[in-house]
Amino acid sequence: MEKLSRQILSGKVVYVIMVEETIQSIRETERKADETVKAAEEKGREITEIAKEHALSSAEEIVKNARERAAEVSERAKEAGERAEAEALAKIEKEVESLKTSALGREREVVDLVISLLV
Repeated sequence: MEKLSRQILSGKVVYVIMVEETIQSIRETERKADETVKAAEEKGREITEIAKEHALSSAEEIVKNARERAAEVSERAKEAGERAEAEALAKIEKEVESLKTSALGREREVVDLVISLLV
Protein backbone atom coordinates (compact mmCIF):
# COMPACT_ATOMS: atom_id res chain seq x y z
CA MET A 1 0.00 0.00 0.00
CA GLU A 2 2.81 2.29 0.82
CA LYS A 3 4.31 1.55 -2.56
CA LEU A 4 0.98 2.34 -4.20
CA SER A 5 0.69 5.55 -2.17
CA ARG A 6 4.12 6.62 -3.31
CA GLN A 7 3.22 5.88 -6.90
CA ILE A 8 -0.02 7.85 -6.61
CA LEU A 9 1.80 10.62 -4.83
CA SER A 10 4.55 10.41 -7.40
CA GLY A 11 1.93 10.50 -10.19
CA LYS A 12 0.34 13.56 -8.63
CA VAL A 13 3.71 15.26 -8.40
CA VAL A 14 4.39 14.48 -12.05
CA TYR A 15 0.93 15.79 -12.91
CA VAL A 16 1.51 18.96 -10.87
CA ILE A 17 4.90 19.44 -12.52
CA MET A 18 3.34 18.95 -15.95
CA VAL A 19 0.58 21.44 -15.14
CA GLU A 20 3.13 23.96 -13.88
CA GLU A 21 5.23 23.49 -17.01
CA THR A 22 2.14 23.96 -19.16
CA ILE A 23 1.18 27.12 -17.28
CA GLN A 24 4.75 28.39 -17.59
CA SER A 25 4.74 27.59 -21.31
CA ILE A 26 1.42 29.46 -21.73
CA ARG A 27 2.79 32.45 -19.84
CA GLU A 28 5.94 32.43 -21.99
CA THR A 29 3.81 32.23 -25.13
CA GLU A 30 1.66 35.12 -23.89
CA ARG A 31 4.78 37.17 -23.11
CA LYS A 32 6.17 36.51 -26.58
CA ALA A 33 2.79 37.41 -28.11
CA ASP A 34 2.75 40.68 -26.13
CA GLU A 35 6.27 41.45 -27.34
CA THR A 36 5.23 40.69 -30.91
CA VAL A 37 2.18 42.96 -30.61
CA LYS A 38 4.29 45.77 -29.13
CA ALA A 39 6.89 45.37 -31.87
CA ALA A 40 4.17 45.41 -34.53
CA GLU A 41 2.60 48.54 -33.00
CA GLU A 42 6.00 50.27 -32.95
CA LYS A 43 6.69 49.25 -36.54
CA GLY A 44 3.23 50.54 -37.48
CA ARG A 45 4.00 53.88 -35.83
CA GLU A 46 7.32 54.06 -37.67
CA ILE A 47 5.67 53.28 -41.00
CA THR A 48 2.97 55.87 -40.33
CA GLU A 49 5.59 58.49 -39.45
CA ILE A 50 7.57 57.72 -42.58
CA ALA A 51 4.39 57.95 -44.66
CA LYS A 52 3.52 61.32 -43.07
CA GLU A 53 7.01 62.64 -43.77
CA HIS A 54 6.83 61.39 -47.35
CA ALA A 55 3.39 62.95 -47.83
CA LEU A 56 4.60 66.25 -46.37
CA SER A 57 7.68 66.19 -48.57
CA SER A 58 5.55 65.40 -51.62
CA ALA A 59 3.11 68.18 -50.76
CA GLU A 60 5.96 70.66 -50.34
CA GLU A 61 7.40 69.60 -53.70
CA ILE A 62 3.99 69.98 -55.37
CA VAL A 63 3.54 73.46 -53.88
CA LYS A 64 7.07 74.44 -54.92
CA ASN A 65 6.47 73.25 -58.49
CA ALA A 66 3.11 75.02 -58.62
CA ARG A 67 4.71 78.27 -57.44
CA GLU A 68 7.46 77.95 -60.04
CA ARG A 69 4.91 77.32 -62.81
CA ALA A 70 2.79 80.23 -61.60
CA ALA A 71 5.86 82.49 -61.62
CA GLU A 72 6.67 81.37 -65.17
CA VAL A 73 3.12 81.98 -66.33
CA SER A 74 3.11 85.35 -64.59
CA GLU A 75 6.40 86.30 -66.25
CA ARG A 76 5.12 85.27 -69.69
CA ALA A 77 1.91 87.23 -69.12
CA LYS A 78 3.94 90.26 -68.00
CA GLU A 79 6.13 90.02 -71.09
CA ALA A 80 3.08 89.63 -73.34
CA GLY A 81 1.50 92.66 -71.64
CA GLU A 82 4.65 94.69 -72.11
CA ARG A 83 4.78 93.72 -75.80
CA ALA A 84 1.12 94.61 -76.27
CA GLU A 85 1.69 97.92 -74.47
CA ALA A 86 4.72 98.70 -76.66
CA GLU A 87 2.75 97.84 -79.80
CA ALA A 88 -0.17 100.00 -78.67
CA LEU A 89 2.17 102.85 -77.79
CA ALA A 90 3.86 102.63 -81.21
CA LYS A 91 0.44 102.62 -82.89
CA ILE A 92 -0.68 105.63 -80.82
CA GLU A 93 2.55 107.51 -81.61
CA LYS A 94 2.03 106.80 -85.30
CA GLU A 95 -1.56 108.03 -85.06
CA VAL A 96 -0.42 111.16 -83.16
CA GLU A 97 2.13 111.86 -85.90
CA SER A 98 -0.54 111.38 -88.50
CA LEU A 99 -2.86 113.77 -86.64
CA LYS A 100 -0.05 116.34 -86.29
CA THR A 101 0.66 116.12 -90.00
CA SER A 102 -3.02 116.48 -90.73
CA ALA A 103 -3.33 119.38 -88.29
CA LEU A 104 -0.37 121.17 -89.88
CA GLY A 105 -1.96 120.72 -93.28
CA ARG A 106 -5.24 122.13 -91.99
CA GLU A 107 -3.41 124.97 -90.29
CA ARG A 108 -1.92 125.97 -93.66
CA GLU A 109 -5.37 125.76 -95.19
CA VAL A 110 -6.79 128.00 -92.44
CA VAL A 111 -3.94 130.47 -92.78
CA ASP A 112 -4.40 130.54 -96.54
CA LEU A 113 -8.16 131.00 -96.11
CA VAL A 114 -7.72 133.85 -93.59
CA ILE A 115 -5.19 135.53 -95.89
CA SER A 116 -7.51 135.19 -98.87
CA LEU A 117 -10.35 136.69 -96.87
CA LEU A 118 -8.19 139.61 -95.79
CA VAL A 119 -7.02 140.41 -99.27
